[in-house]
Amino acid sequence: MTTASNQVALFSTEELDELFGEYKSFRRIAIGVSGGADSMALLYLLKQWTQELGFAAPELYAFTVNHGLRAEAASEAVGVAQYCTRIEVPHETLLWEGDKPSSNIQSAARDARHRLLRQASEDHGCDALFLAHHLEDQAETFLTRLARGSGVYGLACIRRDREMDGFHICRPLLNISKARLKAVLHSAHVPWFEDPSNEDEQFTRIKFRQAQSELDELGLTATKLFDTARRMARAADAIDVWVDEVAEKSCTFHSAGPVRFDSSCLEYIPDEIGLRLVGRLVRYISGAPYMPRLAKLEGLYETLKSEEGARAATLGGVRFALAKPHEDGIWFCFREAGRAGLPEVEVKPGDEGIWDERWRYKAAHSSEGFRITYVQKELCGDFELEIPANWLKTAFLTAPLIVFADGVSYMPWKKIGQTAADAEVRSRTYGISMVPVSRTF
Repeated sequence: MTTASNQVALFSTEELDELFGEYKSFRRIAIGVSGGADSMALLYLLKQWTQELGFAAPELYAFTVNHGLRAEAASEAVGVAQYCTRIEVPHETLLWEGDKPSSNIQSAARDARHRLLRQASEDHGCDALFLAHHLEDQAETFLTRLARGSGVYGLACIRRDREMDGFHICRPLLNISKARLKAVLHSAHVPWFEDPSNEDEQFTRIKFRQAQSELDELGLTATKLFDTARRMARAADAIDVWVDEVAEKSCTFHSAGPVRFDSSCLEYIPDEIGLRLVGRLVRYISGAPYMPRLAKLEGLYETLKSEEGARAATLGGVRFALAKPHEDGIWFCFREAGRAGLPEVEVKPGDEGIWDERWRYKAAHSSEGFRITYVQKELCGDFELEIPANWLKTAFLTAPLIVFADGVSYMPWKKIGQTAADAEVRSRTYGISMVPVSRTF
């Protein structure tokens, strides 16, 4: 670990309140702590803040993810645990197990880290997960996305707060420089680890980091890039207000997941609004955390807007299909099974989790297991769904289906056949629930 002498005064009470004051209502906060300077500073500052708040402060839990990619990772996790013991913050090390990809390793590691951190946070009853992204992280994200040709939403970069299915992801240090965070650690004699991969030039983000000094000379400082991202976020929020209004008139959402979309709205709204609307449809139906890349989204958008285009299109695991001649402009948008099909999960009594990134299941006090699959897989399309008028039957083939051990099937969103009553009673008796992960469009 690295230590140094005092260089700067610690954050004042006023500064701490400015950083964390809006989070006072949280009962329990999880912190992702890698052992690097950024996350150790976040841990230290949150501890200082909660100590000043006293008995009314949220509880803190620290989690470290060992990706198993570096030999030093295990000892670093031990070092974080020792520091947490010293400041009396509960700590747990999470392991990324299983095979590791041979390419795009940073992205895969990031996704695994976020998944493990969120699961551990929810398991411990935390209201939010705090991450230590700082000013330079925001600047590097802006440059990386600019190089990819991102639009308004991509250049809005990292948001300070994000709410997903009632759970909060918070990044309160986005306007604080790494130099300031290191100075705080120096001043407080808090140790940290240096990760050598942060200097590996094979990663695009590192190249931008190392080029920042040259950009500073041109006036493209990290602070100015952060300000631009903040303004882009403000513009994105304004666009979303308009998108919400259009979606209310043009989209009909079914409880099973599919959406009926009247594309005639695309004739009179600006393309930026239409692109955002279509992108949000893809994200909503697929359960993906982010929208598709702008270039791919633009291709789908042109298809939906064209008067003589294709009758079907797919993007991000979502199928767009016309049920009638194209002049009607009605598209049915639904989850596509794809070549590999959708996941099938064997659920044991007491289990809970997420199916296909879209539905949260729980067997609260079940005395028997069941299987979660999807309509097309189990019933081979030979079923009666009592499809509502003006809906496409195919759009319901990837809706979830609960199958009990004795073969009784139950759709949590629709009764099915003569066994419906038996299945519904059984699901209530054993405390089986299955609800959408999030209905926020």
